[in-house]
Amino acid sequence: MSATTSTCSLPSKNITANLPIWNRLSFVFLTVVTALRLIQLRSFDLVPDEAYYWDWSRHLSLGYYDNGPMIAYIVHVTTLLFGTNEFGVRVGACLLSLGTAACIWYLASRIFSLRAAFIATVLVGLTPLMEVGSVISTYDPPLVFFWSLSLVLLYNALFATESGSGRVGSYNWVALGFAMGMGLMTKQTIVLLIPSLLVFFFFTREYSGWLRRWQPWVAVCIMLMCYSGVIWWNAMHHWWTFRHLLFLEHKSHHTAVQRLGNFIGSQALLLGPVLFGGCVAALLKPLRAVDNRADARIKFLVAMAAPSLLFFCMQALKAKVQGNWCPFAWITPSILWAGMLSARLDRGSNSSRAVWGIACAAAAMSLFLTMVIFLPGFRKSVGLRLPPSADITNTAAGWRNLAMHVESLRMQMERTDGKPVFICGNNYEFPAEMAFYMPGHPHTFDMFLHWRLTMYAAYIHQLKGKLGDNAIFLDVWRHNDPDLRALFQSVTWQPDYLVWRRPLYSRPVANISIAQCFNFTRYVGLHWASGG
Repeated sequence: MSATTSTCSLPSKNITANLPIWNRLSFVFLTVVTALRLIQLRSFDLVPDEAYYWDWSRHLSLGYYDNGPMIAYIVHVTTLLFGTNEFGVRVGACLLSLGTAACIWYLASRIFSLRAAFIATVLVGLTPLMEVGSVISTYDPPLVFFWSLSLVLLYNALFATESGSGRVGSYNWVALGFAMGMGLMTKQTIVLLIPSLLVFFFFTREYSGWLRRWQPWVAVCIMLMCYSGVIWWNAMHHWWTFRHLLFLEHKSHHTAVQRLGNFIGSQALLLGPVLFGGCVAALLKPLRAVDNRADARIKFLVAMAAPSLLFFCMQALKAKVQGNWCPFAWITPSILWAGMLSARLDRGSNSSRAVWGIACAAAAMSLFLTMVIFLPGFRKSVGLRLPPSADITNTAAGWRNLAMHVESLRMQMERTDGKPVFICGNNYEFPAEMAFYMPGHPHTFDMFLHWRLTMYAAYIHQLKGKLGDNAIFLDVWRHNDPDLRALFQSVTWQPDYLVWRRPLYSRPVANISIAQCFNFTRYVGLHWASGG
């Protein structure tokens, strides 16, 4: 069925949609945005999660408390190449996001056209979701990349035999196993590709015969083989990763309707409302069609997203779901909507103007939100003010200066008392940020004063060697003061350290409590840790 009668079939190829100019435009766009993002990497301090994963990279392991080890391996390699600085920590995320964009371009060009590939690349590339994945080094950029790469390999494996190359299809299944294994070593949610594939087989019976062949099962075995080290590490460490995931699933203080609304709103904000609406419409239109009217490739795009989105919506009804938990689920809907827009461009001049208007509106809205979220100077120039709690850039503010202040205090304590001084705090952000920004990158500690466990629990025994030493303790407030005093002979609180961002805000964006702690006398390990 042609594109002029149904959007549930592949659009017919045409010369205009496949002109080489669309290739050049895609290349120029990706080159420009990647260059701009590379420049951004040094422009602000590490956010706490980045410093935390960098600290992981100093202690290479088969597993870690919060998630798989892939982010630590990536940061370890990039800091070896580019140094222990913001650029070295973040460049891996930036390059992986470029790889994700290349996968999106590839899939859109193969399923639809070069023009559709250009539209998809631009629409996704300008979103706040892609921006944060390009300049903030967490496990999300590698997860989305390995998901995207798995989609490319899975698409080739499923449809390669149509060109008579069964051997190529087998190679793609093997490569898919490694890609999913790397993704599983990043974050466990990549296993959602498996139910997505089963949904595709259910609605596309002509492809379900793959379940009776050896290739998909070899891919699953390879994936589990890659993950076996993480399983072994967890077996040796109280199954921390899996217990942590169960703990997060039960954290919530809102009603089911509020949680679902917050989740949907976060997705609209991260994608941009126009692109978000287009993706939802692109998913729903094929679902309304009779099963045998939809092309297999269209079903593939829907199946690779709908189960994941449905899963997280159901999760939101019973527990809090963070906005960054399912960025991978929007890859194929974005490609599908770009293909639909490209198909409508072939209908005539009047339709073309409307389609380009919609595409430009989606790109403009996403770009505007990206600039509002990540460029405080732009917000100021357009007269838009965010409350400090809603400004995510505040999480990266003041860490370098705080480390200089703590280092000065540490040197003063060592000169006065003649004892070594170690750095500690509550939760992971203070130990991680101080380890990164203080001279010499000292080993730091989480004291776990009624805070949940973190990866620092694996190193808590090292505090036994600090008995008798002095310490500097950092926290967001002094509510655990009696417990802190029970660990040291004496504790003296300094005036709160205030983090200012003038002229954006007239009040401090953070108050940090700092205590001088003398003579560490009592080691309690994880006795006071709470939750997972």
